[in-house]
Amino acid sequence: MNLSFTTKRLNVIEIDASSSMVEHHQLTIALPAILTPAVVANLPGYFQGIDSIAAAEKWLANMLNECRLLILQSQHQEVVGFLFIYTENRDAHIGYLLAEQHWGQGLAFELLQGFISLAGTQSHWHKLIAGVDESNTPSIKLLKKLAFEEKASEENGMLFYQLDLRK
Repeated sequence: MNLSFTTKRLNVIEIDASSSMVEHHQLTIALPAILTPAVVANLPGYFQGIDSIAAAEKWLANMLNECRLLILQSQHQEVVGFLFIYTENRDAHIGYLLAEQHWGQGLAFELLQGFISLAGTQSHWHKLIAGVDESNTPSIKLLKKLAFEEKASEENGMLFYQLDLRK
């Protein structure tokens, strides 16, 4: 079952291999403008260098194979970011990003608040776990504001926060 939800300013829709070719094509056209160097600066190598349609197609195929990919659409149907969900046992490891021009508008808070509500209805997930670069102060503050608790482990400058959905 595909995940989707709506917030005040976002439509969040899961895209997968069965999504239409038109949707995939529109997404690959939008990707280079979203995955800019500033946006992907602290993300893994496979997020880097998405500056052409060919690179975007490869990235999209990889993401659809590796995780559940949800696109964030504005009220005007513009793709403004992504939510990534990697399921491991009873935990959902999440990541998110917004296009640079949408930073600082409260959209990440709105996205995660909506996703936490949805995740609470998914009985197969016990925890949400988010990894964030230690230099990404806005995301760290956001996770803490949403009651994520810092976990003890740190890997290569990454901090991990978790939210227990069973509380």
